[in-house]
Amino acid sequence: MAFEWIPACEEPFQHFKEILTAPPVHGRSKNGEPLYLYLAITEGALAAVLVREEGRTQQPIYFVSRALQGAKTRYSKLEKLALALLTSSRRLKQYFQGHQIIVRTDQGICQVLQKPDLARRMMTWAIELSQYDLRYDPRHTIKAQTMADFLVEVTGDPTGEPGIRWRLHVDGASNQKSGGAGVILESPAGVVYEQSIKFEFLVSNNQAEYEALLGGLALAREVGVTRLEVCSDSQVVTSHVNGSYQARDSLLQKYLKKVKELSSQFEEITIQHVPRERNTRANLLSKLASTKPGVGNRSLIQGMLKESAVTLHLTKANPSWLDPIVDFLKSSRLPDDKKATKALRREAAKYITIQG
Repeated sequence: MAFEWIPACEEPFQHFKEILTAPPVHGRSKNGEPLYLYLAITEGALAAVLVREEGRTQQPIYFVSRALQGAKTRYSKLEKLALALLTSSRRLKQYFQGHQIIVRTDQGICQVLQKPDLARRMMTWAIELSQYDLRYDPRHTIKAQTMADFLVEVTGDPTGEPGIRWRLHVDGASNQKSGGAGVILESPAGVVYEQSIKFEFLVSNNQAEYEALLGGLALAREVGVTRLEVCSDSQVVTSHVNGSYQARDSLLQKYLKKVKELSSQFEEITIQHVPRERNTRANLLSKLASTKPGVGNRSLIQGMLKESAVTLHLTKANPSWLDPIVDFLKSSRLPDDKKATKALRREAAKYITIQG
């Protein structure tokens, strides 16, 4: 039987002809034309796609992938995303040097890489990436089939579910010399932001817990969180915020006011008390920050506060029983009477002055 090429034989090759006639190459670009980069990660690999846009169509330029081995598999998801961006910049250096690269991601890479107090390798990566013209845009629903297929294949979830809350764990610690805070912010996709904060001022336990809460709320606002669930193991602070306890201390009242001001900037926020065993990582970071800053501390962001978020200034009441104590603490002034001097020293040991 003689072989005959009929239209049915042509159909399987039609798809390949379309690809060959419109290959995904960059070709000539317009001056100043931005290129778009999509990032994706898994437990053991990272990938990126660089595309150019013409109207509502997207044309892939290059696909980058890298398998992770050894210690790199233990990187946090945020570190893996930053590594995916760094790997893309090294392999596609000519595109990064000649164009503005718009990174489309729903994670706060930009806010983190711009922090001056990044720890370890992230600081090195941030410095290397700073030479390029990078812009970060949120990744909304992806209409381009190529990009959607790529992200589904790599991560299994191209867009995530809208309206899901982020989770924030905070804890504060204080000792006789200093204090610290631990902050753990986790996105619905499982990307974790860790921050340890050392206080260069004396704080009480309740002040440290409030400072940790304020630091966590500030970090959440920086990365664009709108819905947040806060977990703290301080029953005093959570009860103050939720209204079940009344804040009677003047300084804690100022902290509470500031927390409510920051909380009002979120669309939805809940603050709940959790047992210490459910807050272990934040507790560890706060202890490390208050004792050995930068030594053995594996947090992503290592911050330092030189002064407290709120201050309480005493107003002069004349006469006041506080006057002799304040005079002694500020200028070591003592009364002439030896008995009164002994009593003043004993009483003044219970107080300190902070920023006046």
